[in-house]
Amino acid sequence: MGEVALRFIQGGLESSKGTAVNAARILLGEITSTSFETPIEFIEEDRGTLTGNVRYIVGIKDHGFTFETPASYEQIGWHFATCLVGSVAASTVGTTGKRYIYTPQTTAGGDNLQAATIEFGDNTQEFEVTYAEGTHWTLGFDTLAVGGTFPVNLSIDYISKAVASNTKTAALTIPTVETIDAALATFALGTTSTAYAALSTLTGSLRSFSLDYDNGLAKKVYVGDGRDLSNMGRGRRKITFDAIFEGDSNGVTRFTEWDTQTEKRIRLKFAGTTITGSSPATAKQLWIDGRVLFTAWELGTVDTNNVFQMHGEFLIDSALSDAEIQVTLTNDVASYA
Repeated sequence: MGEVALRFIQGGLESSKGTAVNAARILLGEITSTSFETPIEFIEEDRGTLTGNVRYIVGIKDHGFTFETPASYEQIGWHFATCLVGSVAASTVGTTGKRYIYTPQTTAGGDNLQAATIEFGDNTQEFEVTYAEGTHWTLGFDTLAVGGTFPVNLSIDYISKAVASNTKTAALTIPTVETIDAALATFALGTTSTAYAALSTLTGSLRSFSLDYDNGLAKKVYVGDGRDLSNMGRGRRKITFDAIFEGDSNGVTRFTEWDTQTEKRIRLKFAGTTITGSSPATAKQLWIDGRVLFTAWELGTVDTNNVFQMHGEFLIDSALSDAEIQVTLTNDVASYA
């Protein structure tokens, strides 16, 4: 009998999209929903019989699942390779730190996400999906409140080529990771002419933030491919966010920016513990930079306070190589290959 307590997830990044590889690391999180479909259509025809189902045709397979986890500094980069931009090499910072800068593609054709082989199952059954890429993902944290814990939660909708029964890659070690903590975040905001590193930190204002990133992947299949997708195309992505600001004078400024369609630059910065052996001392970090426009505003309440609930969209920015967002990750992971 399969035991819930013995479920596992592990994966490896494919060198050739759709060609399975052995898992290289355990992925901490949960698969919260699956949609593995092989369409079957029964043909309606007059056959002089009361039997309804006689002939049928099998369609093209459509496989997907959702992976969720409180994000960690060590593992989020592996997922970024599959849903943000692939094959990003790290630079060295602070002697022992590694820094990954993710700038999504803008004008280049094709799909530069890395496909993954992901294994999952339990103590009695094991499955494998290939050509898994994140078509849509969210990253954010709930409204901060005294007495709560506030991990930065990551949810990724993966689409994939195939699912099959599989033998689990053995002997992988459960990693040591540090959860990204929203309670230790800082938020900076400024004009579109201010460099991201020079944006002013806004205190006593931001109370929650959720990023929504849609890659717009399109599954392609051609004559000769059989019943499996051949590759994936890239559509126009759409990146939005929802945030809650305190209903004070800073919040009124956000209202005015919404009312006057004033574009801003933001940097949401999460910081963790110091990387072992780093000199000068360097913390694990995750930065989200982007040029934004507030597109919707609504009054709300959190506990005893009035708040402003803001919806916004990310816009192209020449400072980000004409992308609308850039994500910087600093940790001690030498490579995600």
